[in-house]
Amino acid sequence: MEQELKLLRQLQEFDLEIEGIQERAETVRASLDELTELHASLARALDHQKAKLEDTRSLMRQKDVELAENEERYKESRDKLNRVANTREYNALEREMESLRKQRAQLEEEQEQLREAVQDAEGDVAEKEQKTSELAEEMRQQQATIEAETAAATKRINALEKQRDGVKANFADKKTLLRRYEFIRDRTTGSVIVAARSGACCGCNMLLPPQLYNELQAGTKVMTTWSPGTRSSTPSPTPMK
Repeated sequence: MEQELKLLRQLQEFDLEIEGIQERAETVRASLDELTELHASLARALDHQKAKLEDTRSLMRQKDVELAENEERYKESRDKLNRVANTREYNALEREMESLRKQRAQLEEEQEQLREAVQDAEGDVAEKEQKTSELAEEMRQQQATIEAETAAATKRINALEKQRDGVKANFADKKTLLRRYEFIRDRTTGSVIVAARSGACCGCNMLLPPQLYNELQAGTKVMTTWSPGTRSSTPSPTPMK
């Protein structure tokens, strides 16, 4: 039994390393996915901000046209005023020019507000563009890291799988024990082979009957304990010596 436990521990070492490599890959990939989503969200916000900026610029151009039209009408009214022949027409032109002056003041105020809005929006767009660019570069670097790590991880896992197959070959006459280990291995994470110490299983902390614990200490038995709240059982060999 001691030899079988040694082989099971070797299998577990390989499996735990493979599991660690895979978990690392999943963590890095999840980090990249999160970064990608953040970049996409920022890009959408940038597009929306650019559209609003263009709308504001369009309004500014419209105000420029309105101001030019106002100036032209004011000049025409002023020219007419110099040629007017009676008081009635004079007063009408005066009222018209006063209205145009008020309209111009309003247009100039609106134009200034739009100019300030454009300046603020341009600052926001520039900031978002820089942040988007930085995120894109970070994504590129992280993707390159993932590709390099994936290649190294694949190579290491292949080597571990080869060593693992070599250990499995030593279970020629102990297929049941191997199948039992792999059945549990496929249904859980972490250690499958754990020690029994101080009268309890170190995997699930279940107290063991004294006679069974003594048999485990003697290295003559491997038993399965059920971890509360989990789906898998955990073989508990003798303590590590």
